Amino acid sequence: MLSLLKSVETISSCRDRGRLPCAFSRAVVSLLGESADVGIFVRGAPGDVVLRMVCGETLAHAEQSGWRDFIEEARVDGGVKIRTIDGHNCGAVALHSSELATEQLILGYDLGQGNPAQHVEEIDCLARIYGSQIELLDYSELDTLTHLLNRKTFDETFDRLLTSHAEHGADGRFSDRRGYAEDGSPAWLCVVDVDHFKRVNDSFGHLFGDEVLLRMGELMRKTFRGGDRLFRFGGEEFVVILNAADERLAAASFNRFRLSVESHEFPQVGQVTCSIGFTAVSAMDVPTDVVGRADEALYFAKEHGRNQVCCYEQLVTEGAIEKHAPAEAPVADDFDIDALFG
Repeated sequence: MLSLLKSVETISSCRDRGRLPCAFSRAVVSLLGESADVGIFVRGAPGDVVLRMVCGETLAHAEQSGWRDFIEEARVDGGVKIRTIDGHNCGAVALHSSELATEQLILGYDLGQGNPAQHVEEIDCLARIYGSQIELLDYSELDTLTHLLNRKTFDETFDRLLTSHAEHGADGRFSDRRGYAEDGSPAWLCVVDVDHFKRVNDSFGHLFGDEVLLRMGELMRKTFRGGDRLFRFGGEEFVVILNAADERLAAASFNRFRLSVESHEFPQVGQVTCSIGFTAVSAMDVPTDVVGRADEALYFAKEHGRNQVCCYEQLVTEGAIEKHAPAEAPVADDFDIDALFG
């Protein structure tokens, strides 16, 4: 009972959607014991099953057809599935996902010669708690119209981006004072604004205006990658944080989204365009500074024709705009900030 309660606590205390599957895996390992092999699988289209992450030992036989077929059979409402695969006693259970999710996560575990049915009810209970936690995070973190991340989650996400990847510097600092995303690539932030959105609302009404925003959210999810962070800041303004090796690749990603909006046929409204300003994320940034730089690039894009992507750093280099002065954060007299970042 104590191990089950600890497992429940591990899941319910996690407030980060991206880390929740790992928390669930740790909870199951705690319940089954360290000798169990536990893996989280991803099921996209039928037949498309890959191993996303592993706790404990690697499931060496996970790519075999017996495991793939087993995972395919897992269903959200079907509870825990039990099967013997290649002499190993195994279980699987599909995890709850939101309506907008394009992938489904499935827990698979291998007890070797152990009895997989011994913990069926407990694992099923943990899976239900996982689903409740997903719904709770959906309610608190997502914009109700577009189901993108909302404004209040931005600061927390931004701080996590800076602090959780500081180890990418060889000596524990940010290399080159850039922010880094999970694969080690520099992070970039853009602000997206729908061009002439007031005209859309005035001409077609707020119902079709909301439909434009809803479609914008859908296009963002289709265009950007799963690891990119997509936010609706309010009104017709959106923010994206992504990782790219350099400015050119970041600009290409943002421009690909701009083109997808330009070519999309919006109900009743027809063609809609957007303007985008973006900037590199620095290790010393605060949210207001980095959004402020992207906003300056966005303003330049709108003032010079709209429907384009502008980079803050490039505009500064070309002399098109003046360099944005960062906000001065109060520093205590006895706090040596140089010692923190070397």
